[in-house]
Amino acid sequence: MIVSLFTPTEQFSNDLADVVRIFLGNIELKVNEPGGELTVTHTERVEGDMRFCRMTAAGAYAGAVENEAKISQDALLEKRYHKRQIKQALYEVMKAALGRTPPWGSLTGIRPTRLIYEGMGRGLSQEAATEETRHLFDVHPDKASLLSQIVSVQMALPQPQLDQVDLYVGIPFCVSRCAYCSFLSGEVGKGKQLLPYVDALEEEIEETLQLIEEKGLKPRAFYMGGGTPTSLSAQLLSRVLKAARPFIDRSCEVTVEAGRPDTIDAEKLSVIRDHGATRISVNPQTMHDETLQRIGRRHTTAQTEQAYALARAAGFDHINMDLIAGLPGEDLSMFLETLQWSEELHPESLTVHTLSIKRSSLLHLWEAQLPDGNMVGQMVEAGRRAAGERGMVPYYLYRQKYMAGNLENVGYALPGHACLYNVDMMEETANVLAVGAGAISKRVYPAMGRIERAPNVSEISHYISRTAEMAERKRALWAEPW
Repeated sequence: MIVSLFTPTEQFSNDLADVVRIFLGNIELKVNEPGGELTVTHTERVEGDMRFCRMTAAGAYAGAVENEAKISQDALLEKRYHKRQIKQALYEVMKAALGRTPPWGSLTGIRPTRLIYEGMGRGLSQEAATEETRHLFDVHPDKASLLSQIVSVQMALPQPQLDQVDLYVGIPFCVSRCAYCSFLSGEVGKGKQLLPYVDALEEEIEETLQLIEEKGLKPRAFYMGGGTPTSLSAQLLSRVLKAARPFIDRSCEVTVEAGRPDTIDAEKLSVIRDHGATRISVNPQTMHDETLQRIGRRHTTAQTEQAYALARAAGFDHINMDLIAGLPGEDLSMFLETLQWSEELHPESLTVHTLSIKRSSLLHLWEAQLPDGNMVGQMVEAGRRAAGERGMVPYYLYRQKYMAGNLENVGYALPGHACLYNVDMMEETANVLAVGAGAISKRVYPAMGRIERAPNVSEISHYISRTAEMAERKRALWAEPW
């Protein structure tokens, strides 16, 4: 569908498009141009210190809504409140026109837990902050309750300190490209880039460890992700982990993604274990082989079962499993079968993702075969029930654009098995030094509510030739004192 949006606040047009997509999916938006099947007109007027916002929908759907808000004298707050007011008015007119209430209401942000933390930062109780979020954004009570439960679990975890840092090591290679993937990773192919990449990575890790020592930073969590780290040979995997060993040995948590079962063998698991990993992630996404072939995973359910057996034999007592709700060709009964099968493998943590269709992935070509939002919502709820029945609790949550049913991704874990790094990433509360192509380092300034970033170049060949520059970007990030 094409939507024409007429607005005097063109700077917020992308945010307004996100609101329309809550209801209509991946629409094309024309800003201040006619020709849409649906036309939304936004007007404003100011009376004293009050701003009145009116939204009118005409065409495929019809309705009109007006709201009001007090104008803030703080410029930064005013921009935020102004955008929130316009988005809320658009949400209300779409809700009235379509007669449908989305589970997350008008929320389009990635990290909805932040709203509860913000409320608590203003002196509200957790219960009051949860209720405020539910009321302001029309969030379904079940989703608001989920947020509150996650906040409770997170607050009981060791909190990141100003002088602590996470270390992320990125391996941007996979043995094949999944149809839903939008990451900047390359296929291994003949493996010509693997050795020079590891050479460069060792160099950047060494420079980063020196920076940690110079700045007196303390290790918190280590995470090797990708791509697929186990697409490296055991020898190259050992080199990377050995380079990072000074950090690993002082970390309270060490995770290595062994995400693709077809890249796992006993030798690689032994290398990962011997270099100090305490947690691995083996991600089947589904138990149905026909779906796996359809989405380009190129492994089988049997290989997943074998990988779990090998990991247990290697001594791993914390394995995470990722599943995806809403894969093409699957229905609720198939997802329930996957949940039952996953129980038989006994992972200590389980992440239930909702399929997100990015235009940079191949999956948008399969849209006709995707389950509808209502069915995906049932899948997500089934995942929540299954995790609860296993004694797992939700500990982090994030949302993405273009998610089926406007839903969410949730990580569940048995008590004592929440992944600190995942929480740090989702809540953006910890410093991160990140190495590898496409990796992004972050420095958190809690007192100022500010985060500074230093991204590495994404193209693998450019990273290999510019490794020293990547190390210098991190030094520049830590140049000024807190």
